[in-house]
Amino acid sequence: MNNSKTSLWLSVLIACLVLLASGSGILLTSTYARETTPWAIQAVGQDIVNLISVPTLLIAAFFASKGSARAFLVWIGVLLSLMYAYIIYAFAAHFNSLFLVYVTIPGLCFYTLVSAMIRLPLDRLRPVFAAITRARLVSTFLLALGILFYILWLSEDIPAILSGKIPQSVLENGLLTNPVHVLDIGIYLPAMIITAILLWRRKLLGYLLSVPMLVFSILTGMGILAIDLVSGIKGLSVSPGVDLFIATIVLVSGVLSVLFAHEMQEQRDVSLV
Repeated sequence: MNNSKTSLWLSVLIACLVLLASGSGILLTSTYARETTPWAIQAVGQDIVNLISVPTLLIAAFFASKGSARAFLVWIGVLLSLMYAYIIYAFAAHFNSLFLVYVTIPGLCFYTLVSAMIRLPLDRLRPVFAAITRARLVSTFLLALGILFYILWLSEDIPAILSGKIPQSVLENGLLTNPVHVLDIGIYLPAMIITAILLWRRKLLGYLLSVPMLVFSILTGMGILAIDLVSGIKGLSVSPGVDLFIATIVLVSGVLSVLFAHEMQEQRDVSLV
């Protein structure tokens, strides 16, 4: 079955734009000159992980175009992570010369995903997941992760709302609101919990979204670790306990994604992007 290679070439374009944006953020001090120090450090830390995402995106897109279902799911996860990151840049970084790049990347990620999903041969993919035995283990982890971060974010937001105060993280970063909380509470954590429920019920959509959610967890966790690394280099305080907690999430997400993907049955007679 031959599909359009539009998604593959869009992935190359996204990769080029990410290289431009994140390379500029790391190498040019002027990029985040108007940000508070903590927020600029977070941006640079995220830039580091964005650069790591580029080869992952391109390799996954290439093998997905050859029919690898495993690569296809990783590809989705990287696109979701980049879309998440650059929505934050677009809304929460001061206007600079990269503004249109920040806006274009999540737009391209979104429409690339839509383009691939509407052409997805669902009837051909069902057998890919027939041998999965760890569905409920992954489901439990995703559900626990979603609930845990809901508790973490709401434990900051709800007391601030009740007391009429601004959350400390918003004040420190010089923002209007916390964009991470906006995206997580409104979109990504519900998606993670819904994926967990669908996977527990062994629905095809749950299988399709599980590895992308795990990849998203890996890359966002690596972003937090990179931010703390940059903070430490800049002489700011970091919490070893938090880093250990995030590193554990990244490790478990990585192990589960490998175990899940290992049980998938490849069907290389169909291009997935």
